[in-house]
Amino acid sequence: MKKLYTIGHNVRLAALLLLISFFPAKSFTSSYFDTGESSINLITESYQVNTKDTLLVGIEFKLSPGWHTYWKNPGDSGEGATIKWNLPPGFKASDILWPGPKKIPVNPLMTFGYDDKALLLTEIKTPGQFSGPVTISAKVNWLTCKDICIPQEGEVDLTLMKGPKTISEFATKLTEIALTIPKKFPAQSRVTKINEKIFLQFEKEGSSNISEAYFFPNEYGLISYVKDQKLERNNNSFSLQLNRAEVRVETDKLKGVLKLKIDETEEFYELDLPIEGASNSPILAMSLLTGIVFAFLGGIILNAMPCVFPILSIKILGFIKQSQGSKKKLVQHGLIFSAGVLTTFLAISWLLIFLRASGEAIGWGYQLQSPWVVSILIYLFVAIGIVFMGNIVLGSSLANFGSLAKNRTDFLSSFFTGVLAVIVASPCTAPFMGPAVGLALLQPGLKSIVIFLALGIGFSLPYLMLSIYPQLLSKLPKPGEWMQTFKQIMAFPMWAAALWLAWVLSAQVDMESVFAVLVGALLIALALWLMEKTQSSDQLLKRITVLFSLGLMIFSIWLIPLNQDDESSNLRNEVNNFSAQKLSSLRSEKKAIFVNFTADWCITCKVNEAIALDQDNVKKLLREKDIVYLKADWTRKDPEIASILARYGRTGVPLYLLFPPVGAPTILPELLTESLLLDFLNEIN
Repeated sequence: MKKLYTIGHNVRLAALLLLISFFPAKSFTSSYFDTGESSINLITESYQVNTKDTLLVGIEFKLSPGWHTYWKNPGDSGEGATIKWNLPPGFKASDILWPGPKKIPVNPLMTFGYDDKALLLTEIKTPGQFSGPVTISAKVNWLTCKDICIPQEGEVDLTLMKGPKTISEFATKLTEIALTIPKKFPAQSRVTKINEKIFLQFEKEGSSNISEAYFFPNEYGLISYVKDQKLERNNNSFSLQLNRAEVRVETDKLKGVLKLKIDETEEFYELDLPIEGASNSPILAMSLLTGIVFAFLGGIILNAMPCVFPILSIKILGFIKQSQGSKKKLVQHGLIFSAGVLTTFLAISWLLIFLRASGEAIGWGYQLQSPWVVSILIYLFVAIGIVFMGNIVLGSSLANFGSLAKNRTDFLSSFFTGVLAVIVASPCTAPFMGPAVGLALLQPGLKSIVIFLALGIGFSLPYLMLSIYPQLLSKLPKPGEWMQTFKQIMAFPMWAAALWLAWVLSAQVDMESVFAVLVGALLIALALWLMEKTQSSDQLLKRITVLFSLGLMIFSIWLIPLNQDDESSNLRNEVNNFSAQKLSSLRSEKKAIFVNFTADWCITCKVNEAIALDQDNVKKLLREKDIVYLKADWTRKDPEIASILARYGRTGVPLYLLFPPVGAPTILPELLTESLLLDFLNEIN
């Protein structure tokens, strides 16, 4: 009897599973999310999907009357929706397939987006093998705006069965929206730039009945959004006149979506066309020879910039030790130090060129935008300070690599002093250096390398000259006990540099991560102290200590944060925080504006702020002349700021722009004083 019951139960279970396979799995999903002002729904063309298949899904937005949301380029304000997919292993999601947008005027601005409803499509590709059912989910962030904008967030999911596609009730809607996705423009077209105008010219056979055309740019900074786009027609030839943005990012491409209204039908086309007569940047007006001279002068001046202060301890100690030896060895140390400088400049230049060629928005000093690099430098400066303060010999196996603490010539130490000098100095941009580095990153191959070499030669020249002409060091006192005391004193600038870097790190990651790095620095200090204390012990204890110390150092490396924390910085809450859209809005209101491009890791920037920007007379004059102050903080990676820097021929900070109410901005010098800044501000009418 029990056996018959079991058989009957299995038959009923199999029948139930078979029945489920013929119906969509919609009842098992939470595909709908309502916020009040808007709702989202995850829909699909089929609730069944097979291996190596492509499934069309969409996030459907329904908005309350009068409310709207934004396209990928929102225009003068707003932000486009983002979708973060959580998919089973092997499944892949395409980028958002944006349907053609519409203009949404918000006087005095122009925005792009969708009102009442929108449907953003995504293609999901399935792997060669998977077992169903599977669940896909999407975390969606979007803005819903009317008189105010409300950031909203929701998560939706649905379950898919494995099997041949079956048409869902949403398939028709998804197909209709897919037809509105911009497609390749079939017409012959060209783009030219004449003065402050861009002309999109095209021929479209049989389309003399085009009554309206409008171009939606993919990115901010190409054209003005608020100014009308004028369409002219001559039989089947058309010309659309675009006004360039007042604050713009120079580009040699016209990328975006062209909307054409033919009779009562709207068609959308994707454009990616070269702009004839466009140049990447005004910096290209500088000749290569001028760039080399500027790089050389900038390299020399870089030695006097405050960024180099942390490395002065090692430089000064090197001079004191090496000046007491033979002239030949002193020259050798100077040459090896220069080799370290040039090697590092070349390595950084190759990396910068490679990253920018691959589309990364990076620039000079970019490495200190990485929490990992900042943390390693904190450890390094703490370790150097401990070595200076003590008398550590890192074991016979490391004897060939030398020690910073030993009072003897050490060529490898000189080489790595040059390496470290460049790494620490690179956050600074010296006078003449900014335009030169900007030009270098816009030049092809060998020309770019030549400019970086000139920069490295200028940077290493003062040290090399002191090595060749040791009589310049004749005022140094003779060796004695004072050298040990001086070496210990030089430990404090190294620790000060570590504290500064910890402050920089606090703007990139949360305080728990900063604390973890400080704990790691403490462990490194403990490891070095243990190694010093056991230097004269028996071999067994020394080996145990070395192994234990290495373990502490490895654990310290494990504590380093690898990524930035998007929520850790409070800079975004500042009233005067920079954005390109805010700058454009202020320019449209004919406001005078002062923009400070800065970063926490740029000591020159902080010195300028202390001695000029933060002075009471400067703040008073800004208020009296109604000059809006904007702070563009590049402590973290920010492609928008990188693009604006590139527009003005810069790849690093500081950069200071003073915009009059009407007209082009003035680029101020990299080094500011209170009187110099007041003179520039007084020129604003």
